[in-house]
Amino acid sequence: MSAVKTLVLLLALAVPAAAQTPRIGAAGAVSGTVTAGAAGAPKRALKSGSEVLFKDSVTTDAKGRLQVLLLDETVFTVGPDSNIVLDEFVYDPFTGAGKVTAQVTKGVFRFVTGKVAGKRPADMKIKLPAGTIGIRGTFGAGAVDSNGDALVGLLGPGPDNNGGERVGGLDIDTGKDKQSLDEPGTGVTIKADGDVSAPFVLTPEQTASLNAGGSGGTGGSGQTASASGGGAADDAEESAGESAGQDVAEADESSDATADSGGDASALGEDSNTASQAAAFAGIQDGIANWDDVRTIQSGQAHYYVSSAPWDLTTCNNGTCANNSSGSMSFQMNIDFGARTVGGNGSAASFSDSDTNATGPVSGSISIPVTGFGDLNGNASLTFINGSAMSVDVSLMNANGNAADFANATANFSQGGDAGSGTAKGLKFDGLIPQ
Repeated sequence: MSAVKTLVLLLALAVPAAAQTPRIGAAGAVSGTVTAGAAGAPKRALKSGSEVLFKDSVTTDAKGRLQVLLLDETVFTVGPDSNIVLDEFVYDPFTGAGKVTAQVTKGVFRFVTGKVAGKRPADMKIKLPAGTIGIRGTFGAGAVDSNGDALVGLLGPGPDNNGGERVGGLDIDTGKDKQSLDEPGTGVTIKADGDVSAPFVLTPEQTASLNAGGSGGTGGSGQTASASGGGAADDAEESAGESAGQDVAEADESSDATADSGGDASALGEDSNTASQAAAFAGIQDGIANWDDVRTIQSGQAHYYVSSAPWDLTTCNNGTCANNSSGSMSFQMNIDFGARTVGGNGSAASFSDSDTNATGPVSGSISIPVTGFGDLNGNASLTFINGSAMSVDVSLMNANGNAADFANATANFSQGGDAGSGTAKGLKFDGLIPQ
């Protein structure tokens, strides 16, 4: 350690504790009333660009929502009537090593892992009232109700992804029961007594309810998301729970790591590279977006994603299909509002069906290349083609006054007497597709 760095560290340690609460990130896309403050400390209002500090307990009101970008690029999106305590953050920007622990005591949340989990997944955890989520480099979501019951879902890429992304997963441990989620689009319910259901496929309503107040999300008090599949039928409401905070961080280490990262604006400059965006724009009409609507969002990155949607053959061997098989499709696509581009970096639509009347099992994948929309006019729709047999039509959709709030993708196939199609609704998630 250099003499200058040693002196800076010694001076930081000499400052009274109240004056050296380290900054660990920034708030973005704030709407409604959002407050933050450590236990026993005065609460302060958060706005887009506000500092987020070590040990902050962040609370949203019935219309509140925000994104929290930590210095290691971990992103939390917090929905209405929610509380999250950032009770452990240690990060070395030179090596990417550290620890991230957040405690969600009520409401709905989503997360995308950053450099700490990328370096060592075991070093990031999310605590719920009845258990802990261990995170293996991915993105997911959860909702905690007033009784401490919770619904947790894996939204990120699993082992069967088509884009070549890193495999991720969630490990749930209550001390009484354990379950793992390895397939995107699956979830578990966690009861307040520590019982964990078997994994099940999330319904579209459940997936939307975990969207932290975004597209299709309920997020408010009193909304429920019933578990289905795998015989599980537990309910997980998305509203209040018991607030708590736990001292699990080593404050000196966190201070050192934050000091190393620098105190100037560049340390938080990454905030503009996340999916931070305005909650609504005046004049945005629900329905298919036009490119002028999309361009009202001038910064941030996001992606649209759905792991499983219906896709079926409509013609088999130039005749009627047997309809004794159920096909499916998946869709994911990046959007960079600042760069005015869609696609690239794993963006694709994939589909399959194995109807016995077809000439053979049908499957395909259509990559979506980087495409600029800075000069495009009219409806925000694009078509991508793979040879003469496959195509995908993508339309960006406005909803609830939000531009490009979700995307509809229709995959089409026609070859050798077999033809099929299906449409998937891709919900919007913060950040580009994880790699």
